[in-house]
Amino acid sequence: MDYDNIILIGMAAAGKSTVGKRLARELGWAFVDTDLLLEAWWGAPLQAISDHLGRDAFVRAEAEQIRRTFLKKCVIATGGSVVYSDEAMQHLETLGRVVYLESSFEDIADRLTNPCTRGLAIAPGQTIRDLYDERVPLYARYAQVRVRTDGQDPDQTCAAIIQALSGNTENPS
Repeated sequence: MDYDNIILIGMAAAGKSTVGKRLARELGWAFVDTDLLLEAWWGAPLQAISDHLGRDAFVRAEAEQIRRTFLKKCVIATGGSVVYSDEAMQHLETLGRVVYLESSFEDIADRLTNPCTRGLAIAPGQTIRDLYDERVPLYARYAQVRVRTDGQDPDQTCAAIIQALSGNTENPS
């Protein structure tokens, strides 16, 4: 790989952490979950941070955490709301290749079994569908590589990422 890091973006439950850990192991790189960095910085679980700050301040705190992050040879799983900050995304683009784990709403809804405890940056009254519809265009905007996850297990998704980043853009499925 001719870049320093692989940055995974996508909805909560798209598989960023699960796939990221496997991808890092496959490449012999480190794995970093920016949600865990945020928890470490604040000394609290993500949901408590989100509840305390509210959506807008949470998004700003997440962006600040991203902008303080400088890593090499890492697979980085980001929080799903990172795409709300153009500055955070520009910083991530300087760190490596941005890979969008693209999942259908149906797959996200099936996998997202605990939305009330995941620390989602969601506005009062907003549904998971609303959140999905709002974020998908942002993920697509910032994606340098897109990998579909529907119908694939984490190992297949990991292989598809490696294949896409190696120059073969076909998604093996």
